Amino acid sequence: MKQKPLSRSPEKDPLSVQIGSAAHKARMALKLSQEEAAELVGVATEVYGKYERGDLRPSTPTLVKLSKALGTSVDVLIGLAGDRKTTTPENPEPTPAPMREFRRLRRTLRTMDKLQLATFTRMAGALVTHKRKRQGSRRKAHAATT
Repeated sequence: MKQKPLSRSPEKDPLSVQIGSAAHKARMALKLSQEEAAELVGVATEVYGKYERGDLRPSTPTLVKLSKALGTSVDVLIGLAGDRKTTTPENPEPTPAPMREFRRLRRTLRTMDKLQLATFTRMAGALVTHKRKRQGSRRKAHAATT
């Protein structure tokens, strides 16, 4: 019996590849970065990249969000329709800057070692304490003037 040669990576699921290719095409038509598209869909940039590469198949609810964010139908994404653009993208307003910054910070925190994380935690705690003290002194000053 002849054995199949071992491949370095498993074959990608054809449906995942189809969805990824269609999502990539729709994203490029909208001139969005993967990070911007991920924000619109509500997933991490790394996860969105896996969708486009066909390494990960989105769940049904995420597929619907992807379709709405990219302004295309689910039929187009899964390959049941041509490249027609059926709708305008939903979520025309990008994610607010504080939320984007929070996600970026969260990604950065995941890459830190224990010492860096402990240092960051102490600094953040000091900033919060300082802000509370400042707010408390403002309240006292305001109360004294009224």
